[in-house]
Amino acid sequence: MVARDRLDTATAALSAREAQVEAAKAAVDAAQLDLGFTRVTAPISGRVGQTLVTEGNYVAGGLTPLTTIVSINPLHVYFDVDERTYLRSLAAGRADAAPRAAQSAKVTLALLTDKTYSRPGRVDFLSHSADRATGTVRLRAVFDNPDGLLTPGLFAKVRLETGAPQAKVLVSDQSIGTDQGSRYVLVVGKDNKTQYRPVELGPVADGLRVIEQGLRPGERLVVKGLVRPGMRISPQPAAIDGTPLVPLLPLVAGRAK
Repeated sequence: MVARDRLDTATAALSAREAQVEAAKAAVDAAQLDLGFTRVTAPISGRVGQTLVTEGNYVAGGLTPLTTIVSINPLHVYFDVDERTYLRSLAAGRADAAPRAAQSAKVTLALLTDKTYSRPGRVDFLSHSADRATGTVRLRAVFDNPDGLLTPGLFAKVRLETGAPQAKVLVSDQSIGTDQGSRYVLVVGKDNKTQYRPVELGPVADGLRVIEQGLRPGERLVVKGLVRPGMRISPQPAAIDGTPLVPLLPLVAGRAK
């Protein structure tokens, strides 16, 4: 037989010990949770920048930046197109036509040191409105970057094919003159007499200027020289960039004497 008061005391002591055990388990769980917070896992893969905090420094959760990380594969490239290109090629009169036309357009990229547009990509974003200040529409293209050569923040050249290839007349910018804001070239006629010809310029393609109107294929132009309209000249054949063409002399076989 045990006295009632002694039983109550033992029961209370047992309950206190059990509470202490549960508190200790809760402290262990909290310590494990805090330990898990000491390992920072990036939500994306990419390239890590400068370490802003070193070991031993105090950090506040959500307030102290540790470093920065940028995604490099794939990489997004933003560029703008003018209103004329947008209206001619990307807008087709329906609300959903422009995004689909942009996504189907072929886009290639070249860095400032590249001579060719060798990196293919795809358009995945077309802005819903035009910029009133610049009169352009913003697009975004995605490019694979397995070698990591494309670095965020670099400037690049983008070529967007908005239609089927077309035959165009290409000339050197050296042969284009300016007359009161309009552009012209001097065409050499059959009698070697120069003719004034106003032209409408297009974009630059592979270092040459596209002529939209004013010239026909095969016509001869004055590239260099002090020449005025109506002059009779003795033209010297030259490449399209003005470099003189050296005639090839025939190779004659013979025997040395």
